[in-house]
Amino acid sequence: MTSSRKKFLKRAGSCIILTLISYLLISMVLTKVVYDHTFVRYDDQPTIPSALTQLTDSRQAISFDSGENTLQGYLYPAKGDGLIVLAPGYRASCHAYLWQIRHLTEKGWGVFCYDPTGSCESEGNSAIGFSQAIYDLCAALDTIEANGRFGYKRLYLFGHSRGAYAVCGALDNGYDITAAVSVSGVNSCMEAVIQPVADKIGVLAYGNYPFLWLYQTSLFGKEAATNGADVIQQSGVPTLVVQGSEDAVYPPDQYSLYAHAKQQNPANVTYYLCETDGQNGHTDLLFAADGTQNKSLMDTIDTFLKNQS
Repeated sequence: MTSSRKKFLKRAGSCIILTLISYLLISMVLTKVVYDHTFVRYDDQPTIPSALTQLTDSRQAISFDSGENTLQGYLYPAKGDGLIVLAPGYRASCHAYLWQIRHLTEKGWGVFCYDPTGSCESEGNSAIGFSQAIYDLCAALDTIEANGRFGYKRLYLFGHSRGAYAVCGALDNGYDITAAVSVSGVNSCMEAVIQPVADKIGVLAYGNYPFLWLYQTSLFGKEAATNGADVIQQSGVPTLVVQGSEDAVYPPDQYSLYAHAKQQNPANVTYYLCETDGQNGHTDLLFAADGTQNKSLMDTIDTFLKNQS
C-alpha cells in the first residue's frame, strides 16, 4: 500500500470519527434543547366562571412537596366515602377541570386536584419532563395517606392526557387504589414525546430515539419505562379507559393507552369510546358545547367507579 493511500485512509477514518462525534454531540444537545423547550413553565390559569365560585369557595387548599418544589393542591369535599385524585393533563392546572370536579362532588365524591410541577400556583422553573407527572401524583397520594385520606375510606384515580399516564405510574407504586379512570392517555412517555414529531417528519424522528431515551431515563429512572397497558394488567385494578374517536394527539388506533390496552385486552379494563362530534377529540371529550362538563361521559365515570366500590 502506497504512503499516499495510507494517508488517505487515515484522513477518511478521522473524518468518519469526527462526524460520528459531532452527530452524537449535536443530537444530545438538540435533545435537551427541544425537551426543555417542550416542558417550559406554564402559567395560563383559566378564569373561574361565576357558576363555579361556590365550588372554589368551599374547597380546602393543601400544599405538598414533590421533589424540591411545593405544589398547590385543593380538596373539594363531599359526603361520600370515596376520594378521587385527579391528575391534570399537559399544560393544565386543576382549574381546567372545575366543571368535571363539580359534577363529581355533586355525585358524592370527594376530589383532590393539584397544579403539577412548573404550572400555575405550584413551584418549578419548568415542568421538567413527561414522567414528572408520575412523581407529582405519587407525592399527592403520599400526602393524602399521611393525612388519613382526609377521612375518606377508598381512593380512586382519574387522569387526563399526561395525567392519565401518571395514573398508570401510580398503579405501579404500591398504592391501595380501588379503581382508576384514564382519559385520553398515552401508553408510554417515549411514544408521547417522539410520536408527534414522527407524525410531522416521519422516520427521521427516530434517529434521535436513543438520545431521548437516555435523557428521559437519566431524569426519571424506572418511571421513564412505564408502559401503561402492562401496568394496568399487572395491577389488577379495575380501570376505565376513555378515548376520543378523533383524538389527533394520541390516536385510538396507534400509540394511545386505548390502542395498547385493546391489543392486550386485560380482564380488568373497561373501554369507553367517545364518538359524538365535538366531544370526540383529545380534550373536548370532557366538555359540552356550552363549555360545561360532558354529562354523558361524567355519568359513565360516576357509574363505573360506584360499581367498583
